[in-house]
Amino acid sequence: MDLAYAYAVPPVRSGTPLSAIIRHALCGAAHAVAARDLRWPAVLAQLQMLRAAGRRSVRIVDAACGDGALLLPALGRARALGFVAIEARGVDGDAAALARARRAAAAMADLAIEVQFERGSVEAALREEAAFPADILLYAAERSEMARFAALARRAGDMTLGGPRRAAGQ
Repeated sequence: MDLAYAYAVPPVRSGTPLSAIIRHALCGAAHAVAARDLRWPAVLAQLQMLRAAGRRSVRIVDAACGDGALLLPALGRARALGFVAIEARGVDGDAAALARARRAAAAMADLAIEVQFERGSVEAALREEAAFPADILLYAAERSEMARFAALARRAGDMTLGGPRRAAGQ
């Protein structure tokens, strides 16, 4: 889902920069989209656990990121929890979705967040991540592909969340 179509700009308060209003609206819309993803509660719990353990940096990889509908809100939540160094990588085969993700990431404009989006396959991304496992690894796959990716995913991230993005019928 393109985040640009998922929000309505709130009324302008005097003295509030338009960029702040748009950023706030994008973050709210992104959270709403992410909340429909079955993996979102586990992402939140892992971020809270890492922060409670005293971590100040986090690395998140989404090996099937699409337009960043889960990855970008996770970055925003990590920042809100107090992480000061947030590294992220999004990989997807859809160039148009990656372009939307890059536009949405540019709106975040936070020096604590470094995010890169690359075109590629889930399998290739999982293989590459095994050399330097992520704190949180996300990937979406069809049920028929899950077994094939499970072993790769365990080596590619400390906490891996794979599966469908949404429940059946959503």
